[in-house]
Amino acid sequence: MKTASPWLTTAASVCGLCVSQISLRLLPTLSPDEPASESWLAKLLWALTAIAAAHLVNRVIGILVWDRLVAKALGGTVPAILKSMVSVVVYLVAMSLVVGGVYGQDVAAFLTALGAGGVVLGLAVRGIFSDLFTGLAVNLDGNVAIGDWVQLMPRGPQARVLLGQVREIGWRSTQLETEEGNLLIIPNTLLAEDLVTNFSRPSGASRCECPIDLDASVPCERVKRILLGAARSLAGTPGFVTDREPAVLANSTSERGVEYLIRFWIQPWSPLSPTSARDAVLSRALHHLAIAGLAPAIEKTEIFYDRIPEHRGSDATAENREALLESIELFAGLEVEDRRPLAAALRRKLLAPQESVVEQGDRGDSLYIIAEGALDVLVTAGQPPAAVRVATLGAGDFFGEMSLLTGEHRPDVGEMLSRAVAERIIGLDGAHRGSAAAAKAAAVETLSAQVSRLMAELFQPRRRSAASAISS
Repeated sequence: MKTASPWLTTAASVCGLCVSQISLRLLPTLSPDEPASESWLAKLLWALTAIAAAHLVNRVIGILVWDRLVAKALGGTVPAILKSMVSVVVYLVAMSLVVGGVYGQDVAAFLTALGAGGVVLGLAVRGIFSDLFTGLAVNLDGNVAIGDWVQLMPRGPQARVLLGQVREIGWRSTQLETEEGNLLIIPNTLLAEDLVTNFSRPSGASRCECPIDLDASVPCERVKRILLGAARSLAGTPGFVTDREPAVLANSTSERGVEYLIRFWIQPWSPLSPTSARDAVLSRALHHLAIAGLAPAIEKTEIFYDRIPEHRGSDATAENREALLESIELFAGLEVEDRRPLAAALRRKLLAPQESVVEQGDRGDSLYIIAEGALDVLVTAGQPPAAVRVATLGAGDFFGEMSLLTGEHRPDVGEMLSRAVAERIIGLDGAHRGSAAAAKAAAVETLSAQVSRLMAELFQPRRRSAASAISS
């Protein structure tokens, strides 16, 4: 759609003004019986004259002020909203002259009524006025001007980034032309509420970044040298700034390797967009890396294969039984050849909850080691007799030590068993429960010596008999 030339509309305004004045001069001859000042046709012609004069003034301001002086000072196109605001003021003055001079009404009352009506209208369409004054503020601030490339980041989880070149800042909206060649119309309130990035200000140059990952085994200084050479080789390419040096930074590390940032400066959309500039830099960097025998890093995963271990009980193998005996303080001091026959004699015994192992007064013939779970030690005492728990044994504890005192064993086994029996007796003896540690230790030593002597006397004849039987 073509618009009329400014000079053509100006000529039309002048013609309209001349026609209205000629009509006023011919009015007395057309109606000689009615005074010219009171004729409704004369008032209408004066009103048309005022409107034509206002239009002519606006055209003169547009040609001489906006298109010449202001546009030259701004270095671009003057926003339409400024022109519209000035036009409204000119027409408002012309209407005030018509109301006061032609119709003889109070101009102050007219302006008051106009203001009151404006308030009512503003409340009804406050969103429109919000856009209007926001657009006016944007023009007055000068942060965004026609021709600038801007990026808007609207709020909200589903919002997308808006990018384009400012084509017009109107009463209610701002027009952006996107890189795809589409026209994007944005309400002016978004310019005040959203985060706006202006790529064209404060200077024409803008810094961009291009990330690339390389293996951590490549020396950092070598990578920087190669990538910096790639960025510098683009000097002189249209759109790249030549008075600002590019840079290469090691940004972060990950399982892929080291991430490097290639920073460079461009003139956005003159003629390259940031996306096109990053494409050029990355393509040149890959070319330089290929010549150097390098390539971008890829994700690396180390996989180790092994059989899933079979879950076995603590006594499933001879090694497990020996390890169980080694973890018990009573047998920890024995040599391997001493623990091995004991481990071979171990047998598993599974107990149900509340099941008894041995009863008080039974003659024991085995040593019990608790591998898993816990056992309560109950003693029957009092009148009437009642079972009283005096101890709780857990994993690694043992009982029934006297069972190992039959047979041929090294002297150190007998000594350890004697001490274990003495400590167990002293611990169960109520007379020693309140004694000090030194007194208990002395009692254990005394009782241990007695047990050792008794065991020696008890089993000495059996050992001699066994020796006689073997010799015979």
